[in-house]
Amino acid sequence: MKNYTTFDAIGDMFVIYGIVIIISMLVAVVIRGIVWVLSRQATQEAVKAPLKPASAATQPAIAGIPQEHLAVITAVVAAMMGAHRIVRIDAPGRGYSWTAEARSVHHTSHAPRAPH
Repeated sequence: MKNYTTFDAIGDMFVIYGIVIIISMLVAVVIRGIVWVLSRQATQEAVKAPLKPASAATQPAIAGIPQEHLAVITAVVAAMMGAHRIVRIDAPGRGYSWTAEARSVHHTSHAPRAPH
């Protein structure tokens, strides 16, 4: 009967680490393949159904926001996010100023204090 030595244990550890590395690489390749397939599908769907520009009659102008600003916002969103639409641009609602003030007070409470 052969004794299990330290060298045998070290050899077994390398075998186990090797198996784990191989399995991890296979999982990474499968995930990369899934991402590639999904990105190709999204690209093909975007090519098949381009966005239709809405007419000026269906998009009411918002009081206080110039049309040039809306065009710039739309261009930035399209450049950063791809095929998306801005559904609504609205002025800040009333009644929410107290939450903004509370957030401001909370965030400034974390500021480092000057030494006395």
